[in-house]
Amino acid sequence: MLRRKFSQQFREQVVKECLETGNVSIVARKHNILSNVVNRWVRQY
Repeated sequence: MLRRKFSQQFREQVVKECLETGNVSIVARKHNILSNVVNRWVRQY
């Protein structure tokens, strides 16, 4: 399996979408990313 690298700008965009919508799973599905990864980004933010 290939490990993808995401830019800091993309991560911040995804985190902002999560905070606006309040739903991590929808944003993760929209960007085709695992929800665990998005949850980690939100916690780090």
